[in-house]
Amino acid sequence: MTLPAHPRRFYKIATTLETEGGFAISLDGRIPKTPSKASLILPNLATAQLVAAEWEVQGEAVIPASMPLTRLVNVAIDRADETRDAMIDEVVKYAGTDLVCYRAPNPKTLVAAQAAAWDPLMEWALATHQVALTITYDAMAIPQPSASLLALRAAVEHYDKWHLTALAFANGLAGSAIVALALVDRLIDGETAFKAIRIEETWQAARWG
Repeated sequence: MTLPAHPRRFYKIATTLETEGGFAISLDGRIPKTPSKASLILPNLATAQLVAAEWEVQGEAVIPASMPLTRLVNVAIDRADETRDAMIDEVVKYAGTDLVCYRAPNPKTLVAAQAAAWDPLMEWALATHQVALTITYDAMAIPQPSASLLALRAAVEHYDKWHLTALAFANGLAGSAIVALALVDRLIDGETAFKAIRIEETWQAARWG
């Protein structure tokens, strides 16, 4: 089967342009469109510059798979308003079986590694958002306090479409609403979040090579 060719690069320079409503991506002075034909306008310069950089580094062809931020903001612009409730539901659903709640009973080094990475995030979630999740050392799923899940929902409902879209995306990748929430709230950066969701894999690699 022949795969469809990627569209050729049709612009020379990708940069940003201050415009009504925020900062637009500018391709030789023209603002590109999202799949739903909305103008690609971002709420702040920093985000616009990151998206513009994805366009700038494209070669002779424009490859959407190599532009994750562009794809994410397309979702925020085109779909976030209509899928808002579904995204919030998904975040709360993940909190019900959150990665940081399921701990290894042994060995001690792995137990300590999980506690060091996850306990501060859980303490922050409680102090900041009144979300207190229950930890288990059993592989079986456990119910989480309904009051905590409601508190999480209340916190997430205040997010604008940009933060909510980022949260929903990070939530799915991490398997953890707590890690995703800490990332979007800028308690941790992307590298720390990645390390937090790979505690066991990192521990296994250190032990076995």
